[in-house]
Amino acid sequence: MVEVKEGKTKLSISKNIFFNPRMKLNRDICCAVIHELRLTEEIIFLDLLAASGAKGLRIANEVKCKVILNDANPKAKKLITENAKLNKLNVKVYNKKANLLLQEIEGYNFIDLDPFGSPIPFLDNAILALKKGGYVGVTATDTAPLCSVHPKACLRKYGVIPLKTGFCHEVGMRILIGYIVKTCAKYEKGIKCILSHYNEHYFRVYIKIVNGKKKADNSLSKMGYLYYCKRCKNRIYSNELPKDKKCNCGDNFNITGPLWLGKLQEKKFVKKVFEGAYGLVDFHGLKTLQLIIKEDDTPFYYDIHELCKLWKIPAPPMNEIIHELKNRGFKASRTHYSVTAIKTNGDVQTFKKILLNI
Repeated sequence: MVEVKEGKTKLSISKNIFFNPRMKLNRDICCAVIHELRLTEEIIFLDLLAASGAKGLRIANEVKCKVILNDANPKAKKLITENAKLNKLNVKVYNKKANLLLQEIEGYNFIDLDPFGSPIPFLDNAILALKKGGYVGVTATDTAPLCSVHPKACLRKYGVIPLKTGFCHEVGMRILIGYIVKTCAKYEKGIKCILSHYNEHYFRVYIKIVNGKKKADNSLSKMGYLYYCKRCKNRIYSNELPKDKKCNCGDNFNITGPLWLGKLQEKKFVKKVFEGAYGLVDFHGLKTLQLIIKEDDTPFYYDIHELCKLWKIPAPPMNEIIHELKNRGFKASRTHYSVTAIKTNGDVQTFKKILLNI
């Protein structure tokens, strides 16, 4: 047994119970999100797949709201209980299979799904167990299927055949959110994506669930399709399948979807999360939140190194490219998805003109 400290919380870590220090950013930002939410409403937080209890115990200790933790492994329950005592925390701990707990107990207004792999097996029951107007925090570590390394697995799990692109991480994020939209719609519920981020090996989204047929229909109206030309790297997106499936360069578009084309962030909310994050989030987390706040909302970023390789030119400084895009009347920003990527409403031909003339 090893004792570590993350944030302001002490944790005893066992070799037999999963704990991933690389997920600290995930836990940091979750603490900041819950801190902001609890300023306006009471939060009852369920850490459904708690393992060592790191996330739920940090929420209880550093954010000071009601927390319930669960894990199907009896050894995990014992460790969580010991870690709660170590931090003098009064939390409820269950030792049940995740879906069974969701079916037995209701009343949570924030359910955290942070499994090893895909969150899909738990999503339906989590949505049904939420109180009206509640939230789900969803982590997906199965980035290989979502990013088209294993397209058949993505089709089995998410009902979408992904595309291999230079902006695959945003495609994967939008496939994940799209699946949440489709799942909620079955139960006459819609969504609002209040924050999302990608880091290293996982996707993380924070979703507010809103009830009603009209809300479900409104969310479904923000689903659509991506058309991508592998030859010239052109991409377009639409809520409907097009009649003409050819790119301007003459090649056929490759098509994927349906996926989420709506906003990936509620910027006003993210700003408030950032402003209240000091003491809960380290430098890496603060930098991620800052980038998200400044990101352009236009779907699908451009990887500059990919474009420069295509046109056989050296990559200019990122700030110069952004400056040129803005001078020509386009929106442009860096993105947290990649240090070599830009989000903009300019098209691929605009990039070509700029990159060839810088």
